[in-house]
Amino acid sequence: MASKTSDLKELFRLTFSAPVTWICGEANSQQAIHWVSLGLPEAQPGDLLLINASELNSQVILQAQEKKLTALLLLGAAPLAENIDPGDLVIAAVDEPVPDLRSLQRTMLTILINQRIALMERGVRIRTQLSELEAEGRGLEGLTKAMAEISGCGTLIQDKRGRILAQHPSSTLSTIWTDVLEQLADLSSLPDGLVDRKLAVNQAKVVTQIIPGGLERLIAPLIVGEIARGYLSMVDLQGELDDLDYLVIEQGSSVCAMEMARNKAIREAEKRLKGDLLTALLQDNLSPRDARLWVQTMGLDLEQAHVALRFAWEGLAPPSRRRLETIINGEIAQLGLQVIVSSLSNEVICFCQVSPDKKRPEPALILGQAVLHQAAQEYPNTQARCGIGFPVSSLEKWRISLRQAGQALEMARRLREEKPLYYADLSVYRLLFQLEHSPDLIAFQQETLGKLLTHEGAGELIHTLEAFFEHNGNLSQAAEALFIHRNTLLYRLERIASLTDLDLEMPENRLAIQLALRIYHMIGKYT
Repeated sequence: MASKTSDLKELFRLTFSAPVTWICGEANSQQAIHWVSLGLPEAQPGDLLLINASELNSQVILQAQEKKLTALLLLGAAPLAENIDPGDLVIAAVDEPVPDLRSLQRTMLTILINQRIALMERGVRIRTQLSELEAEGRGLEGLTKAMAEISGCGTLIQDKRGRILAQHPSSTLSTIWTDVLEQLADLSSLPDGLVDRKLAVNQAKVVTQIIPGGLERLIAPLIVGEIARGYLSMVDLQGELDDLDYLVIEQGSSVCAMEMARNKAIREAEKRLKGDLLTALLQDNLSPRDARLWVQTMGLDLEQAHVALRFAWEGLAPPSRRRLETIINGEIAQLGLQVIVSSLSNEVICFCQVSPDKKRPEPALILGQAVLHQAAQEYPNTQARCGIGFPVSSLEKWRISLRQAGQALEMARRLREEKPLYYADLSVYRLLFQLEHSPDLIAFQQETLGKLLTHEGAGELIHTLEAFFEHNGNLSQAAEALFIHRNTLLYRLERIASLTDLDLEMPENRLAIQLALRIYHMIGKYT
């Protein structure tokens, strides 16, 4: 850790040959001094006031407190009267002779200014060093390592969700660094002024925060445009952070913000290119040769299979499609998947690279689930839906997978499915979807369930039927799932048989009812 620059105590040490006498407030003697003043009228908050000991009285103390001065330095011995309460004010006295107050002021200001000039020069060198690393393409990892080495602090960069983008421990914290990262990954640990990313722009550039475990951190928002895109933290033992650390995080946050802005611009350009490619592919505007070249340029492997995913919000006043796309891109980065993302009307569509040897496209299913989970976390009052098509092995079949994903998305809406709905899991719905507008489909539903659906207790009876079929006709298991007595279940089944005029013991009747129930759920109404 670099040595501290001069605080009040250090300023006195550099100014006088003999130690000063601390009358009160020595515990606060490591505070920084903004300026050295000779009179109360011109003194500003944070200043050190020089006065003759004979001039000290309760009125001077009161005015110094009102002006929020840091300290008083008395020339000459002067015990503090018992009726004077200095509060947090630091008061010291010096007995060694000085030419006059103005000469002493000049000496002390020279020390302060020289230190500030040295600090500014060091800041320029740090900024230059970090800017060179950024220009060389060292990225956030390289910047984090450099800041940690300069300051001796554990350093980390997080994105807007708290995910750690880069980190480098200090030797002091190496044994507990994993615990520190886990603790700071939760954005609830942020200081209050930085929680709102838009308001964080107007907060102090650097905030000091005590964290559990005898630690302390400096944290600065990484401002890109008019919003905080992430956070830079420097962590050390409590009380060990110094002016050099402030300097490093001030300069480092600016360079890191530029690196994040550059990365964001690159990602946006890549997303636009991928979106244009996807549009051209789906509209068949590219020759097979050009399509393959474009896909390979985007980093996709044509030896692998690809599967379509379609996402959409549901509700009367949903968040913007842009917000959904941001969530999707965040999860793609977190999972490290190869995906092309684009927009289609009010949907976000993706093509995810998967293994051609696997029966189920697990990476796509994991991505879909991660997106829906994150969307629910950020927007608990709005539901996102996801449909996933079959994996396809050639570019010419991408449109087939996209159409399948669209059907799965539509069924996810109708069934109010909270998980990603994979086309292969639609089962009989795949056939029913093709006949959705057929009069025969509606007629079959009405013939099979007509009286049941118009019955006063239709909801309860439908729920009973679904539990009965879900447990393959096992009465005990179905009753347990419904939290009712077995006899109650039998009564309901008899009522259903009476309303439908169908014997549930006959397999063909069971099949007809199950099919009619699926038609009802798919269409979502009784006609």
